[in-house]
Amino acid sequence: MKYEDAIFRSLEYIEKNIKEDLNLELIANEVGYSEYHFSRIFKDQMGISTMEYVKERRLICASKEIFQGKKIIDVSNEYGYKTHSGFSKAFKKKFAFTPTDHLVYAINMLRYLNNYEGGNLEMIDNSQNANPFLKSSIDFTLPEELYRQLLRSIKNTLSQKDLCMIEKAYSIAYKAHEGQYRKSGEKYITHPLCVSIILSEITSDRDIIIAGLLHDTIEECTYCTIEQIEKDFSKEIANLVYEVTNLSKINEEMLSENEYNIDSKAILIKLADRLHNMRTIKYMEPERYREKAKETIDIFSPIATRLKISKIKTELDDLALKYL
Repeated sequence: MKYEDAIFRSLEYIEKNIKEDLNLELIANEVGYSEYHFSRIFKDQMGISTMEYVKERRLICASKEIFQGKKIIDVSNEYGYKTHSGFSKAFKKKFAFTPTDHLVYAINMLRYLNNYEGGNLEMIDNSQNANPFLKSSIDFTLPEELYRQLLRSIKNTLSQKDLCMIEKAYSIAYKAHEGQYRKSGEKYITHPLCVSIILSEITSDRDIIIAGLLHDTIEECTYCTIEQIEKDFSKEIANLVYEVTNLSKINEEMLSENEYNIDSKAILIKLADRLHNMRTIKYMEPERYREKAKETIDIFSPIATRLKISKIKTELDDLALKYL
């Protein structure tokens, strides 16, 4: 790509100087272009203006510092906001919650960790987890370990009967994806497992988690059909899997037009599916991951905002901006 090196150097410069008084002239001079020319190529390549990108990165970095315990007023000043109200307004527009809410989440999370024997983050029950960020997926984790992580996340919020249904869904998904691999080289079953783990951090809805495990099965094998899923589980779960499978052209307008009548649970599963794919996007070809990153920032992030799922929106934005 003709301007790839210039864009990469500008992104590096922005990251190194994210707390400084950045402006278009400084950034353009750093890469040896005029302001007008650099502004145009940056917008063409990144799908966002230079200073809007700087604003996005500052808010994401600021949110992480607040979560780590820094005072909101100090973070606000360090990232160039002249007033607390201006920072709070921009923060809420970006994440759908205020910096104060964010700090409360962090404090509650810290208290819970301090009270938890052993302090193992992976063992925290979903109902107690106030962390506004999702736990990261770790590449090349064995399916058996991922399944144990899923059970740890849901065991205190679901009944034994529900857990048996989830065990059955995992067995069906494992068989359906047998012999299939992701671009990373991992077994494909790791993807629906990671999608379900993401979902378990947001909701304790059994049907959503089961549909997350099964969301790719009817595309990948002949014996696993919508009719079979309805027979093995329920009509509601079968409908969810069917909707997720057919949400290939999801867009923000779908949520505002009643004629689509899309189940919000299906959209949540699709968002979790996109988030895990973005977490592993580095294994795609550069042209492909740029396309996916732009689609994420243009379509999936606004949908997460509309549904007020700030946990997913925050990470989608961060990953998309990184790979654009």
